[in-house]
Parts: sequence; structure tokens; C-alpha cells
Amino acid sequence: MTYRIEVARDIGACALTVPIQEEVWSGDVTVPPQLLLAVAHNGGFVALGYVDGDPLPAGFVFGFLGIYDYHFRHHSHMLAVRAAHRHTGLAVALKEAQRDHCLDQGIDTIAWTMDPLEARNARFNFAKLGAFARTYERDFYGPMPDKLNAGLPSDRLYVEWRIATDRADKRLRGADHVASLEDAEREEVRWLLRADGDRPGACEAIGDDSHVLVGIPADIQAIKARDVALARAWREAVRETLEPAFAAGYAAVEFLRGAGDRGAYLLVKQPLPVDPSERPGGAGAEPPRQGAGGLMGTESP
Repeated sequence: MTYRIEVARDIGACALTVPIQEEVWSGDVTVPPQLLLAVAHNGGFVALGYVDGDPLPAGFVFGFLGIYDYHFRHHSHMLAVRAAHRHTGLAVALKEAQRDHCLDQGIDTIAWTMDPLEARNARFNFAKLGAFARTYERDFYGPMPDKLNAGLPSDRLYVEWRIATDRADKRLRGADHVASLEDAEREEVRWLLRADGDRPGACEAIGDDSHVLVGIPADIQAIKARDVALARAWREAVRETLEPAFAAGYAAVEFLRGAGDRGAYLLVKQPLPVDPSERPGGAGAEPPRQGAGGLMGTESP
């Protein structure tokens, strides 16, 4: 399958994103095309992805300029691909086009929010792109009525993607090896949270480990459809695990997959900020650096 990316430059192109938004999220969180066009004309980015043989766009990406920790960065607000065209490489191509746009502007970081319970998105963000996260936001958007978010608090990870790095290049090309969950278990990386059947197990206390694992369910949408209380239990367990881990200086740098559709975040302890007066996770906190070989060499960009 081949595809092409077209930058949206007029209201007609921006309007083509609306049916995709409605298909993926429903109409409750739609960004109107007039706002998309205004953002695109003022440094932001809107692009459509087309698959050969289909006159309608198969996906789109939308982001805008922002300031975070006193530095310019690009906030990627929406990325969506129609169900029939997922797992084709189109989403990666859209992110690569967004990255090129930002590099041309002299911006080296793209950031966005994601639901920490969505395993498919975690795999894409961490394994495919090489992003990392060190900030957890409770109920960030408040109650959301759309079909993906209804029924649970809108907790989010703040995901950061350092786009001017070898890591980003290698991940986009598929040239960087990603360890498996079994690799981590063989190296006896400790679990802070793991599944007990289809339920979350007990949350373990933070220690002085260099690497830890935080498990999430394979399909939170399927769980929510059959048992909202169980989905809420997962929300609370992951929140109670990641919040103190990030506060203790860990960053989520990978999402590891294992047999039986198991999945877990790999967290790595960050070095101390250069200036101890700066807050953890702020501009002075550098992501973990590459170690020597094996799983323990896993880094954030």
C-alpha cells in the first residue's frame, strides 16, 4: 500500500478532517476547520494522509506552536487514521511530516497527551517514535463524552518527542531494536504494577531500582465495554503507580510487549537536574542516557 501526505492550506482541506474526527472520537470533541486553518496560517501544522485508490483522506495530524518550560515547542493535538488504514505506516508518515515541519522552524521537541491505559497508542508513541513521558496529569480534560473517553477520568501522560536526535531517526526507519517484556523479566526488572488475571494487582512501593515495569491491559476499550468498574480500577491503579514514580524521578522511556498481548511501560530513573533548585521534570532535568548494552542500555532521547 502506498500513500502520500498533503499539507492543508485552505478551508476545504481542513474541512476534510471533520469526518475523520467524527469517526474516531465522535462529534463531541471536534475541532472546527476554521480554527484548524487559523492555526495552520500561524505556524501550526495540519496535514492529510491519502492512500492510493481512495479520493478521501485516510488520516490527518494537527498541532500548534506552544511554550513549555520557557522553550518553544510544538503541541500535537490530534492524530487520527481511519480504522481500515491502521497498521499501514500512514500514522508514522504523518508524524514524520510533522517532524520535518517543526525542524524547519528550528523546533526540536514535539509534545502531546495520551491516555496511559491505551496500549496501542503507547506502543506507537514509545516504540515506533521513541518518545518518553515524565509527567502525569489527573483528569486533564475533565469529563469527555466521546466514545473513546466516556466513563473514565481523562488522565493523561504528557509525552515528549525529541525530534532532532538519532533515536528519533532510527525509530522512524524501524532501525532501532526494542526489547521485549520477556527480555526485561530475564534481567529481573521489578514490577511496580502487573496484571492479576484481567485485574490490576497490588501497587508496589518505589525503591531505588534503576529500571521498573508498569503493566497496563491489552485493550482498555474492550474492558470498559464489558465492565466499567474494572476499567476504573485500572485507571486508579496506574495513576497510583505512575504519579509517585514520576515524582521520584522516573521517566517512562519504552513500552514493551510480550507474549499473550502483555504490555508494560519501562521506567528509568533520571539523573538529578544540573541545578538542584529546578523542579523535577523541568527544563533542567535531562532524560536518561544510553548505558552499556542489553535492556539496561534503553534510553529516552
